[in-house]
Amino acid sequence: MNVLIATYLAPNSPSGVVTYTKALADDLADAGVGVHTVDATNTPVLWRKFLGILKRVMRPMGGAFFVLYDEFAYFTGIYLSARKLRGANIDLIHAQDPRSGVAAYLALGRRAPIVLTCHFNDDPIKELVDHFVLKPGFTKRLTNWYAYLFSYISNYVFVSNYAYTQSKHLLPANVNRQILRNTVKLTGSVSKSRPAELAPDTFIISNVGYIDERKNQKLLLEIGRELRSQGIHNFIIWLIGDGPKRAEYEQLAQQSDLNNHVRFMGRQAAPWQLVAQSDLYVHTALNDNCPYSIVEAFAVETPVLALPVGGIPEMLPKDAGLFVGTTPADLADEVAYYMEPARREQLIDDQRANAAVSFNHRANLEKLLSFYRQTVDVSADTVTQLTPVL
Repeated sequence: MNVLIATYLAPNSPSGVVTYTKALADDLADAGVGVHTVDATNTPVLWRKFLGILKRVMRPMGGAFFVLYDEFAYFTGIYLSARKLRGANIDLIHAQDPRSGVAAYLALGRRAPIVLTCHFNDDPIKELVDHFVLKPGFTKRLTNWYAYLFSYISNYVFVSNYAYTQSKHLLPANVNRQILRNTVKLTGSVSKSRPAELAPDTFIISNVGYIDERKNQKLLLEIGRELRSQGIHNFIIWLIGDGPKRAEYEQLAQQSDLNNHVRFMGRQAAPWQLVAQSDLYVHTALNDNCPYSIVEAFAVETPVLALPVGGIPEMLPKDAGLFVGTTPADLADEVAYYMEPARREQLIDDQRANAAVSFNHRANLEKLLSFYRQTVDVSADTVTQLTPVL
């Protein structure tokens, strides 16, 4: 079987989708599947130059113009990139977004079925509307555009049931779907050794993610401030990642007298190595589907606390890792509760048992390959039935 992985994201984008795509390509190759990948970097040079000019005109206008540019640029870029593979024997397109999947499908002459992994946290339209504050008229046209894209796709992989329920109103009837959680296969050994410069009783709290409003690391700074107000001083927060809010949060940490309690670690090639050294992983995102940072924490057996948003409640066993409180003071109390080693060990035990079933890398890969085979067989049957009519 030969699979084309299609995504508009460049390989260096700070996104869990890129992590998924790279792991998928490696896993498929290891399983003996032929793999081709098209992404933003494969756009033909002349078209890329044209898009660069268009970008300088449209994106500064913001709102609908920003969205129109992105939809046009990403769709046409992937279409032209995939056309180069028209002579290749592609059996299936595994798309990471609907634009890329349909663009590749049309470029290959509509002959290879699409499997779409749905990475969006709610649905792609809501995310654009919320981010750009789009007007109703444009939102309606955007909805029609995505309904058109989804009409070409019958086979879906969701990494949470939440993602399906949030987007099913856009999908065609009678779709084939599979819930497959994100999983990881760590390369290298896991070391729990703590940095020598830290005092032995220092409680290390880690957080991984793009530093922006949605990932909400500001809340962790507020929790740190509450811990100090409770007289707890033997802790340090590691913020692992980079992003547009980093400078603001660095200033906030200084203003909150947290200089000795917060360390900005920057973007890391293997953030799980730092998570493994920490005592507790705290996920503060305002919405998330199935974040890799939590899956990696499971893999290195660092206990997790997370806000009960998006698909995260599906990732954790009942009463074992979801925050209950809503205020920084409440959340600080819950973090402080797990400063007791025995309580953390119990949390690890509960989460380990759950992860062994839901986040089994090999088992989920086998399920994906089975879904591929089912998709290709169904598509072949459909073509066979239609040929006499045509």
